[in-house]
Amino acid sequence: MFTKSKCCIVVLLAYACVISGGCGGEKLPPGMPKPYPVTITITQEGTPLEGASISLTPADSANTWSAVGATDESGKAVIQTSGKYKGVVPGKYYVIVSKFEALENVVSLEGKEIDVKTEKGENKMKTKVLGGYDLIDLKFSKFSPNAETIEVQAGKNEKTIDVGPAVRIERILEVRL
Repeated sequence: MFTKSKCCIVVLLAYACVISGGCGGEKLPPGMPKPYPVTITITQEGTPLEGASISLTPADSANTWSAVGATDESGKAVIQTSGKYKGVVPGKYYVIVSKFEALENVVSLEGKEIDVKTEKGENKMKTKVLGGYDLIDLKFSKFSPNAETIEVQAGKNEKTIDVGPAVRIERILEVRL
């Protein structure tokens, strides 16, 4: 049974949570403006696309807060600033969308030294070769001034992007260690 004093404590705790921006939420770093909820839905020819990576790159160089997310089975991604703060700082962003399917049986040179010609002569470097396929048209996964954009404002922000027909573009990546 609640007494008046217990009821007052519960109300005060609830009020403190509301005032502080929520209970248990990640504290924002100094200088970070208040982020607002952003949900981006990715479809491919109208069908929700699961497993796509989304990156928001600020269009204004004064904004240093990038944001990322990944789509679920319904094609929706809840975007987070710096990958951990719920929401996105207000401003205009370029939207980069990608989906990569890694090959399982790629010849790997991981940990082996290879000769690499550089401008200053030959050098020995360790490398790893990765391969796979881009599953989204590259015009959506490359940064350009013609990329999709979103203007994040106070309140909820939502955008749907259709990335067109499915593609399978082979890509080999060499990562130097």
